[in-house]
Amino acid sequence: MTTLEAFVQFAFVLVGMLLLYGGGAGLVKGAGGIALNLHIPRLVVGLTVVAFGTSAPELFVSVLSAVQGKMGVSIGNVIGSNVINVALVLGIAAVARPATVDRGVARVDAPFMLITYALVALAVVNFGTPRFWLFGEIQRWEGVVLVLILVGYIYVLYRRSTSTAGVATPFSEELPNEADTQRALWIDAVLVVLGVVALAGGAELLVRGASEIATEVFGASERFVGIAIVAFGTSLPELFTTIAGISRGEMDISVGNIVGSNIFNSLMVLGTTALVRPIEVGGTDFRSDFAFMTGTTVLLVLFLAVSRKVPRAGGVVFLGIYVAYFVFLTATRTV
Repeated sequence: MTTLEAFVQFAFVLVGMLLLYGGGAGLVKGAGGIALNLHIPRLVVGLTVVAFGTSAPELFVSVLSAVQGKMGVSIGNVIGSNVINVALVLGIAAVARPATVDRGVARVDAPFMLITYALVALAVVNFGTPRFWLFGEIQRWEGVVLVLILVGYIYVLYRRSTSTAGVATPFSEELPNEADTQRALWIDAVLVVLGVVALAGGAELLVRGASEIATEVFGASERFVGIAIVAFGTSLPELFTTIAGISRGEMDISVGNIVGSNIFNSLMVLGTTALVRPIEVGGTDFRSDFAFMTGTTVLLVLFLAVSRKVPRAGGVVFLGIYVAYFVFLTATRTV
């Protein structure tokens, strides 16, 4: 690959990340405005439209990668995003401004996030081989089960939020505001269309550019592309939302948004991708990556169980874990 070609692919990556971020924001704003104009309660909009928009970059990238046969990028994107959200994004948040989170997020949502990881692992298990652990595939019917579990989780969130006024839930920070009811429906419709187009185009550019750079320049595998590069791009909404939360002193809600995003990644992104095309995991060994993802989440659950917050020292630990994980990825980039 020539220098010019490498520069073009790098530009694809940057433009793709920007399109994914802008597309997700446009989709949320437009769809949220339409829903509010149709008199759907703000809480329902937040738990459905906003939640979907938050994980839309991961969804579009994973589906596109699966369609193109790049299964390593598809599942690596989800694992990498979940690790980045907890280790990097929450690490930054805890160091900048520790805050006590809602009891429901600490005692229900965070442990449920671990359960979703177990469900994904169970879906991938292939009992027909001696080395069955994470060497199977997520089949279409398993994708249906993951999506149905997500629907049940959204229902529980809705009941919990309506039964106790003022309770924070995942995605509370991004609930649509009343200004979204002031726009004309056609403007919201245009925002939705533009958001979807931007997400599709951004996913294509990010996957293409990252794949070319990693494989041609660094000789890296699809696993490295998905976890180290693509996952960072699709995690930009969570990163920017958390930075905004730091400036407003609303870190308690930001933690809930991160937890909710990881749950949606595991259930909606992998479930929907499996519906489009069964996700074959056996071609790449993700066991170490899955262990990193699970380990960081267990640590988060322990912090929240003890004090309902991640202290600054915990944030430093999370950032150290992310640095160590990135070094590990670099050392194993060809695997």
